Amino acid sequence: MMRADVSEGWDRRSVMALSAAIAAPALPTWAAPAAPGLGSWATSRDGLPSYSYTGALPAAAKTRNGKDAEEAPDPAFLIGNHRITVFTHVSGIMQIMTGERVWARVNAADTINYGVNAARLRVDGATHNLIGLASLAADPATARHFGCGFARYAYRPVRDVSVRRVVSMAPSASVGGGVPAFVVSITLYNRSGFARDFDYEETIRNHYVTASQQRLPMAERTAHYPSTTSHDGTVALARTRFEALQFTPPAAPTDAVMHDVSPASVFMAAQPAAGVSADMSGSTDAQLVARFTGMIPARGSVTFHLVVGLTQGSLADAAATARELLSGVDPARLDEGLFAAAWRRHLPDYAREPDPVFRTEMTWHAHALEAMATHSAYFDETFVPQGVVYAYEDGENISNRDNLQALLPLCYTNPALARSSLRHVLRQTTTNGEIKRGTGGIGYVSPSIYKESDEQLYLFMALAEYLRITGDHAFLDDLLPAYPPDGTARFSVLTLLQKHFVYLRDEVGLGPHGLIRILNSDWSDSFFHKYSPNILMHAAESHLNSAMALAVMPALITALKAARRTDIDDFVAALEAYHAALTTAYFKDLGTRDFSARAYLNEGKPSYGLDIVCLEPQGFLLQVPDLAEARKRAIYDRVKAATLDPIGFRIRERPIFGGKGEGEDGGIWFALEHQMVRGVATFDKAEARRLLHRMSFANFARVYPDYWMGRWTHFDCVQSTLSEREGLLNYWRGTFRQQSMGYCSHVHSWPLYNYHRVMK
Repeated sequence: MMRADVSEGWDRRSVMALSAAIAAPALPTWAAPAAPGLGSWATSRDGLPSYSYTGALPAAAKTRNGKDAEEAPDPAFLIGNHRITVFTHVSGIMQIMTGERVWARVNAADTINYGVNAARLRVDGATHNLIGLASLAADPATARHFGCGFARYAYRPVRDVSVRRVVSMAPSASVGGGVPAFVVSITLYNRSGFARDFDYEETIRNHYVTASQQRLPMAERTAHYPSTTSHDGTVALARTRFEALQFTPPAAPTDAVMHDVSPASVFMAAQPAAGVSADMSGSTDAQLVARFTGMIPARGSVTFHLVVGLTQGSLADAAATARELLSGVDPARLDEGLFAAAWRRHLPDYAREPDPVFRTEMTWHAHALEAMATHSAYFDETFVPQGVVYAYEDGENISNRDNLQALLPLCYTNPALARSSLRHVLRQTTTNGEIKRGTGGIGYVSPSIYKESDEQLYLFMALAEYLRITGDHAFLDDLLPAYPPDGTARFSVLTLLQKHFVYLRDEVGLGPHGLIRILNSDWSDSFFHKYSPNILMHAAESHLNSAMALAVMPALITALKAARRTDIDDFVAALEAYHAALTTAYFKDLGTRDFSARAYLNEGKPSYGLDIVCLEPQGFLLQVPDLAEARKRAIYDRVKAATLDPIGFRIRERPIFGGKGEGEDGGIWFALEHQMVRGVATFDKAEARRLLHRMSFANFARVYPDYWMGRWTHFDCVQSTLSEREGLLNYWRGTFRQQSMGYCSHVHSWPLYNYHRVMK
C-alpha cells in the first residue's frame, strides 16, 4: 500500500491556486459552433500552429469516382515526448503508447490501432458521454482543437452547462528525458444563476498489447500482459506483468528478446480543486477510474486535473511523477495546453518567415518529430521512428534508412537529438560493417528476407549533414559497441564508418556495368516481388543506389576533410577512388539520355526505366556536383513533364510492373519526391521553393478538400493520378477502413530539412 503521506503531498493549496487561475467565468469564445468543412489552421499568440477540426464524425469521404474513400473514421493527432506517445483522436479516444522497450498500447482496444478510454458527466440527473464516435464529440457544436503538445475539446451537454477538456503533454527538455505522463484538465462552466451538483468520471482501460501481436487472437499469442490494480487516496496504479502463453525461455529485462518481459504500468493521479472530491476506488484490474464530485458555482466554473502516465515503480513513484509534471505548468495558458510556454521555448522560431504556409507547417513538422522521438531502453539512445505502419502498427523500428532520414532536420533544430539518433543506428552495426535493418521487441533483430544494399549510403548522407551543419567532428571519436553488444569491444564512429565503406565496396559490390548492386532491396522493398532475388541479386544493379552514392559521397569526403586529421587521409583517398570509378561508370551508362534508367536485372530479365521515367534515381542525379547545370535543367524538364502530379512527383511515368500504377509502381513517395526539391535547388532555388509549396499540406487540402489524411500528417505514400484511389493512402493490408493514424516521419522530416537546407 501507499504511504499515508503521499496523497497529502499534493499540496492542496497549490492545487486550489492552480485551479482558480485556470478557471474562467463563462464559456470561452473558442467553443462556438464549428464552421462547415474539415477544419482550418490557427496560430497562438506565441506563434505555435494548431488545427481546428470541424468535419463530421465518423469521418467519411468519396473518391473522384464516387466510391467510399475508406479513410479511417476517427482522425488522429499525435502528442508526445521522448518517453511516451499518445494519439489523441477527434472523438476524444486516446491511444496511449510506449516504445521504450517494445511498441505497445497500454489501453488497447479489441480492434487494432485504437484505444479505450471514456469520460462521462452527470449533471441535472442525466449522464452525458464525452468520448467516442457515438458521443457528444460527434456533435457539430463540439469544438475539437489540436496543437503543439495539446488536444482541446469543448462540449455543451445542457443549455447552461459546458465542458472544456484539455489534454496537455510536456516536451522533453533533454534528449531521452521528459516525464512519461500527460495531464487531462477539466473545466465545468455554469451560466445559470444557481449552483449545480456534478459527477464526472474518466476511465482508462488496462489492456497492454504489443503492436507486433495486436492482430493475433489471444490463443495464437506467445504472451499476454494482465494487470493488478491498487489505489490509495487520489492515485491508482495498474501493475502490468508478463505472462507466457506458450513456452518461452526466461529472459532478463536487459536481454534482446522478441517480447517485453518487463512492461510499463499505467497510473492515474487525480488533483481535485477546492470543493471537489476525487475517488479512485472504482478502479479494477480491467480499468482505472477517477471520479470527481462537487458543485459548479452559479455563474462560475470549476477546474480539476488528472495525470495519466507510465511507470515501472510504485504508487508513491506514480504520485511523484504527477507532482513533477504539474510543477512546470502554465496555468494561464490552458487553452493552448498547460505546457505551451515550454513548447515555445523548445521548438524553432519561424516567426520571420513571410510565407504563412511555411511558417505554420515548419513549426508543425518540428513538433511532430519531437513528439515522435522515442527513447530506446535497450540502446540508451533516442531516435525518431519511421512511425506509421512499421512502428505504431507492426511494432518494428525499421528500416534504419528511414530512421536516418528522420534525423536530417534535427541537425538544424535539435543537434543533440540528431547525434543520439545517429548513435542509435551506429549501435546496430555489426563488426563487418553491415547495418541491421532495424529491431522489433527490445533490441531484437528479426531474421529478414531483405539484404539491403543502401543502408550505408543513408548513413553517409546523415553523418555528412550532421558534420557539415554542427561542425561536431569530435563525434568521430565516440566509442560504441557493435551489434550485438555482447562483448567489451568498442569502436570509434570513424572505425565503424570505415567498416560501412568496406561493406559497401566489397559485400554490396558493383555489377557488370560498374554500378552498385541491388542485392535484394534498394529503396524498393518490393522490387523483386516478380522475380527471385536468389537468382538476380548477384548481377542486378541499382541506378538509384549509384546516383545516391554520387550525390552523398562528395559531401562525406568534404566533411571528413574538414576534420583536418591525418589519420583520415587513407580513408578519404579510398572514398575518392571509389567515387571516381563509379562516376565514370554511371555517366558512361547515362550517355546523352535525358533521364537515368532505374535498374539492370540481367540473367535474361528486363531492365527497367530505359523508356519509362522512374523517379527513384532522378532526384539524386540532380544533386550530383559534377553534372552541368544545363544538363540538370534538361533532365528536370523531362522528369517533370513525365511524373509531376498536382501534389508532387509520382514514382512512375507509367507502371513498369504491369499493375494499376499504385504504391511502389505509381504512388507518390514523400522521401523520393523531396530528393527532387533538393536536386532542383542546385540550379533553381525559386523552382525548388515552388515544389516545396506543391508538396505542402496546404496544397493537398486545396486539391483534395474532402480527405483528412494529408491535412496535418500522412503515410509514407499516397496514390497518384494513375490510381482510382488518387490522393488516398497506399495500404496493402486489404482493408483500408481500419483505424490508421498516419504520422510517417518522412512526411515531416523531409519538408523541414529541405526548408532549412534549400530555402535558408
